[in-house]
Amino acid sequence: MIIAIAGATGLTGSYCLEYLLLQLKITKVISIGRKSTGIQNPKLEEVILEDNKLNTKVVADAFICCLGTTIKKAGSKEAFSKIDLELPLYLSNHLYQNGCQTAAVISAMGADQNSTFFYAKVKGKMEKEMQKIGFESLSIFRPAIIDGQRKEKRLGEKIGLAVAKFLSPFLFGSLKNYKPIHARIIGRSLMTVVFLKKAGVRIYDSQEIKQI
Repeated sequence: MIIAIAGATGLTGSYCLEYLLLQLKITKVISIGRKSTGIQNPKLEEVILEDNKLNTKVVADAFICCLGTTIKKAGSKEAFSKIDLELPLYLSNHLYQNGCQTAAVISAMGADQNSTFFYAKVKGKMEKEMQKIGFESLSIFRPAIIDGQRKEKRLGEKIGLAVAKFLSPFLFGSLKNYKPIHARIIGRSLMTVVFLKKAGVRIYDSQEIKQI
């Protein structure tokens, strides 16, 4: 089985890549990104994007998209949209057109194309457009705030994570979905859903991601 993954240098993507490379059933992992992962592994092939475009055809049995940034890091809303909306769709369409029928993508809690909140609106648009591509199996993850040690500093997320962790013991029922979820759990579950290849479009919230 050949798996393509985008965003493998990020927090969640790096955990997912780690799991993928350990699986005996996977013969090749194709990492698509703007920079190298720096990992040396005989099963790993790296495709470096040039101006967010592929310079070679990528063929895989499944595609995992872990792309995501912040407006602050991207520099503008337009730049943010290119990474969180345009690039996932571009890569997904490329993989689909070259025979890929299974995909899993990280979105966000509250994703809604009609939202007045820009971040949620972009994620919602990405979800809707992903569903139009035609994958036989599409898994959309909507995690709450993601826990884990990031390479870059995200002050807003750091504060939000601290607050969420403090409140976690008091969150019950549907409020459990607001509890932080570790990137390692998301990475493992992304791998699992592409193995399962459940037909149709499936959307998973944080609690469902943990149960995969």
